[in-house]
Formats: sequence, structure tokens, C-alpha cells
Amino acid sequence: MRAWDPDLVLLTGDVSEDASASSYARVAVRLGTLGAPVLALPGNHDDPEVMKQHFPLGPWDGPGVFELDPWLIMGLDSTGPGKISGVFSQHDLERFDASMRGSNSEHILVALHHQPVPVNSPWIDRYALEEPERFLAYLDREKRVRCVAWGHVHHAFSSDRNGVSFLGAPSSVANSLPEKRKFTLDLAGPSCRWMELGDDGAVKTGVMQRV
Repeated sequence: MRAWDPDLVLLTGDVSEDASASSYARVAVRLGTLGAPVLALPGNHDDPEVMKQHFPLGPWDGPGVFELDPWLIMGLDSTGPGKISGVFSQHDLERFDASMRGSNSEHILVALHHQPVPVNSPWIDRYALEEPERFLAYLDREKRVRCVAWGHVHHAFSSDRNGVSFLGAPSSVANSLPEKRKFTLDLAGPSCRWMELGDDGAVKTGVMQRV
């Protein structure tokens, strides 16, 4: 990642397994050596209250936003107390919509932890975003949205929906082979997704393996 020299590091959760302050501190220190801002989103294993002490840029009081002209990167908190699956309240969705409408950016990338569409892996699709049609309806109304990205699923996933790229990120710890009924360890090991956001709204992407 350091050799790639990113403009932004997007953490789509889970950042920690045990939600301890020491684990967040360790990740923050390591990523701090990259010299790039970090937009961190909580996952179902994370504790947002502890996490935000180590990652100030995040969806701690509404959507976390980062402007990378001509793009707006928006990070959402899809977690709910005691829940493995994702959830957005109506208030969450209205604040998300207001943040998009309040931006003059030409293109928008939206990131969250839980997948808003099935990734064809039954073991994790059981714990997707609940009532995803409500979230998708807001995306459909905003024609500047070019990409939706998430973590949670432990393997790479990509699809297109109404001309919008839908991208699942693999895990930097352990991944599963895709389209399996049960978690099946991918021996290729940890990886992450890279993205290049074009001035024209195009998204180039691929998977970066550990070397």
C-alpha cells in the first residue's frame, strides 16, 4: 500500500475483532505511516465510541465525508447495537440524502460495511443490510453516485446496477472462497481493493495481494 501511494485509505470494517482501544491504536499507528488520510467505517465487530477516538474521520455524527475533487467520498455507519446484519434508520437515510444534496461534487462514492446486494455467498448474505431497497432508492434518485463499496463479505465482489459500480472488498486478515455456503478459507491470503477514481466518473479497480 505504501508503494502505491494512495490519496485516501478507506476502511470499510471490521477494523477490530474485539473492539479494544489497543487494537484500534495499533491499526491507526500502522496506517499512519502511509501518509494518507484514513476514512474509517465501523463493522459489526467494532465499537464506534472506542473506534472514533483513534480514527477522527468517520461517520460518527452523520455521514463521514472526504472531498477528492471532483469526487465526494461518503462513509456511512450501517451497524446497529447487538446486530450482525446492517441497518439504517429513516433518520440515517435522510441525513445521507441531505449530505449528497448539499455537495457540489460531480461524482459520489458511497461506502458502508454491510452489502446492500447479495454477493451469492449464503454464509454472509444472511447478514446483509436489512431492507436494502430503502437505501437503494436514495441511490437511484442521486444521479451523481458512481460507486458503492463495502467490506463485511471477506472476498472480492463486483457488479453493475443501473450503471453504478457495486464493489465488495476482501479482508486484510482472512478471506473465503466466493459463492460458498460456508466460510471456506482462501489460501491466497489477505488482500485489499484498490480504486482509481477518474475525473470523468469512471472507476478502475482491482485486488492487491499481500507480498
